[in-house]
Amino acid sequence: MEIIRNRPSRSQALPVTGEGTNIKDGAVIMPGVTAGTDLSVFIRATGAAADCFGLLAEAYTSTSAVDADPEAGTLYPLKLAVPFLPGCEVAADLQDDADNDVDVASSTSTVITITSSEDNIDGSWVYVRAGTGIGQVGYLTAAAAGTVTLKSALTTTLDSTSKLLILRRVGHKLVELVTAADKIKSTAAAGTLPWRVIENQFRYQGQEIWIRLDPTKHHNLQLNGLAPVFRQILSPVNTFHSPTVN
Repeated sequence: MEIIRNRPSRSQALPVTGEGTNIKDGAVIMPGVTAGTDLSVFIRATGAAADCFGLLAEAYTSTSAVDADPEAGTLYPLKLAVPFLPGCEVAADLQDDADNDVDVASSTSTVITITSSEDNIDGSWVYVRAGTGIGQVGYLTAAAAGTVTLKSALTTTLDSTSKLLILRRVGHKLVELVTAADKIKSTAAAGTLPWRVIENQFRYQGQEIWIRLDPTKHHNLQLNGLAPVFRQILSPVNTFHSPTVN
């Protein structure tokens, strides 16, 4: 991830632990939550990322030499982090792999059935990353629990082999972090990270700038073979510098 609007900058060194796991630069970090292990330092964010501080600006390599219990006061590894300040915006790519996509159960020309999919994501987007219909972009005009409805039929009707990336609609209030905490995961059910979606964007091979997804222009866009990347512009909520609760 990267912060695209965040002034003034107050980057600072923070005590960080990976607890046996490396942390990528660009990963979201939050205060530790486990007494006796990480309560006095910062860790890679999980779930709702309550009171998350910001993005790690340099990678943290976890080894036994630095991962001693920080609360013992024997080691105190510091890493540079960029804070989420009130009003900042974050650009987060969608993870494009088989561990972070959504399975299609079945499909008609315009209705896609997705087991346990979230209701009320009308205005969201899907991208077929694998399987039948690979490379197609679709705009959703309606959504119910278990189904989503496309604006119109795609060139290739999807089936149970199709795998989707889902970009929640502008104004949506829940997304999901991948395990590495540096990208957004596609999920059928609602996510747990309470960040607001401001904009959905994409770019592809040979395209230098990010393009805002527009239902009047990009529904049924065919991107197979062009290595597209999708990202969301997000407003972080319940952060270290702007908590929703004490």
